[in-house]
Formats: sequence, C-alpha cells, structure tokens
Amino acid sequence: MRRTTTNGICTYCNTEISKNSRSILSHLTNCQGKHPAEKSDGVDYVLMLIQGRYSPGYWLVIKAKPDIPMKKIDTFIRDIWVECCGHCSEFSDKNATIPMTRHLTHVISKGLKIDYVYDYGSSTELTLSMIQRIQDVDDKEIAILFRNKEPEFECSSCDKKAIAICPYCVDEGDGLLCQSCMDKHKCVQEEGENILSPFVNSPRAGVCGYTGSIDKQIKRYFPKNAF
Repeated sequence: MRRTTTNGICTYCNTEISKNSRSILSHLTNCQGKHPAEKSDGVDYVLMLIQGRYSPGYWLVIKAKPDIPMKKIDTFIRDIWVECCGHCSEFSDKNATIPMTRHLTHVISKGLKIDYVYDYGSSTELTLSMIQRIQDVDDKEIAILFRNKEPEFECSSCDKKAIAICPYCVDEGDGLLCQSCMDKHKCVQEEGENILSPFVNSPRAGVCGYTGSIDKQIKRYFPKNAF
C-alpha cells in the first residue's frame, strides 16, 4: 500500500493533532480532557513515538515507565498492532539485538531510534523513538496517549472506500476492495471471501491473516479517564 500521512487522536479529549513533537507536547500541557491531577507533578515516564518503519502513517504516542522490561513493550505492540500467529519478534539498535529483559531506561534515549520486527517471514517492522521524559500520575505502566486517525484508501477498482484487502494482489496495486467490488475480485471468485483480510488500523493490515486487535486486550492500555 502507498505511504500516507495521518493526524493523531488524543485519547483524553478526542482532539486531532499533527504528528510532531511540538504539537504533541503542547497538547498534553493544555489538554482539557485530562484530570487536573494529571497536570501536576507525578512519577517519571518516557514519552515515546512508535510508528511503522515503511508505513509511518500508522503511529502511536505512549507513556511508559522507565523501569519496565522490553518484554512488556513487546507485549503491548503485539496486543495493539501485530499479533496474529505467535510469531517471533525482536528489538535491535544499530544491528545489535536488545534482550527482552533489559529495562526501557537502559535502551532508549533522545535521538536514538530502536527497530522492532514481528515475524521474520511476512515481517512487520516498526521504529521507536523517545520524545522526552515527562512527569505524570502513576496509573499504568504503559498508556496510549495518541493514536493515528484511521487512514482511508480508495478501492483499487473504483473510488469508494476500501474495507478489505486481498493479500495476493495488494503488492500489485489491485488488492484494496470496497464492499461492491469484493464479489467481482478474481481471487474471491476463485477461492471465496475467506481469503480477504479486513482493513484495520494497523501496519500489519493485510499480512498473514491479521484481523485487528482484541478490545478487551487493549482497553487496559488507555488512561483511566480516556474518552
């Protein structure tokens, strides 16, 4: 799929912002949806941007406690964006693998990008970067503060909104399908609709039968007073 640019949605107040550090920090300082206690001093967090390496239109801003192991970041990424079949995953920095047992504070620093890969066959690759340290209330180890607004793509055969992906044809530019065009698609006619993947808000959309996150798994990652 082609690269696309997306704004993000604040999980506290549903305001739409652009993906840059200045906008993110300014909004967190002035957000009207945050509880007053969350604007005062609290505990130390790492404010971090996670985005698709080759599809940066998919992005998240999270806060994470500095002392958590990378395994918990891995679990978060799996829950919110990539888990389909229990594939292997790893973090790396300058071609060196980062052990899952290492603490976040010993791994990430401002100006340094960390790479992440899920599934060494049909890989989904991400990058993680620190925006800055912040003080916030001690409510969760990891919390989503912003998530990209779901991108919209046109059907490969018409100008309607695509809702499904044919994994066999997406790399050829013919795999994005609207409701009307699904039945006419050659692969569906040959093998049935079960081959299609739903168009979900994830950089793994259309890969390895990924169908999206499970609500009960990701609910724990949102702030307590999220919209």
